[in-house]
Amino acid sequence: MISMSTNIAAKRYANAFFRYVKKHGPVDEVYTALQRLQGELNAEPRLLEFLKHPGITRAEKEAFITDQLAAYTVWVQRLLIYVIDQGRAELLPDIIQGFLARYKDEEGIAEVEVVTATELDGAMRNKVIQFLEKKLRKRVVAKTIVEPQLIGGLVIRHGGMVYDGSVRTMLQQVKRRLGGGIGL
Repeated sequence: MISMSTNIAAKRYANAFFRYVKKHGPVDEVYTALQRLQGELNAEPRLLEFLKHPGITRAEKEAFITDQLAAYTVWVQRLLIYVIDQGRAELLPDIIQGFLARYKDEEGIAEVEVVTATELDGAMRNKVIQFLEKKLRKRVVAKTIVEPQLIGGLVIRHGGMVYDGSVRTMLQQVKRRLGGGIGL
């Protein structure tokens, strides 16, 4: 469990790194590299354990970062080495998340999950995205998921909000209003 002070520290590191890269470097490139690194950390938790391990010297960690993580740009390598030098490698996932969130906020990007009962064709998907962009006043990046048990309609998840317009939910509401008297 992450404490509030740890979360605040991670946010400070993320914001400072974002400001630094924005002033001196290619923010889009660093954003993409951090997305990849986040996926790598999720897929291989031993990587973070290696970076945190007190028995591995700073020189060994730096050599690993420059040799094995060169694909993540010099900017991300600098971040990794700085976090290691500060003894805060455990904050790395939250720092990455904070940077990615700040980037999306500054670029006006909203990540949305659209869940439907059947696959949306291109035209319908575009209509849904255009509708969401108009409502959110942001550029929408949509991840679509097919869940046949919805029966019809769609569910939209954005941030902590869920907009449920599925037939399944409508039928459940009807059932509740009728006191559960129908066999749904």
